[in-house]
Amino acid sequence: MVKIIFYYKDGCWLCDAAQEMLNGLMEKYGIEVTKLAIDSDDELYELYRFDIPVFEFRDGSALHGQIRKKELLKKLEENKEQGD
Repeated sequence: MVKIIFYYKDGCWLCDAAQEMLNGLMEKYGIEVTKLAIDSDDELYELYRFDIPVFEFRDGSALHGQIRKKELLKKLEENKEQGD
């Protein structure tokens, strides 16, 4: 299993593309996603408004902006919980 925090904003085409990429990998990696809309919180909006979409991983690393599948696959492998 891999836990990801997904920072997004409705109407963001990059966010939609990132969500579709995650959907295609969820079963294989057992991805558990916590979605947080940045426009629901002023602090999140200030932090991420120029970076969305953002995938934040258990190890503290993140991918943002135009996320490449190759980079995402690498992060998923690095963040798999032991026993998976």
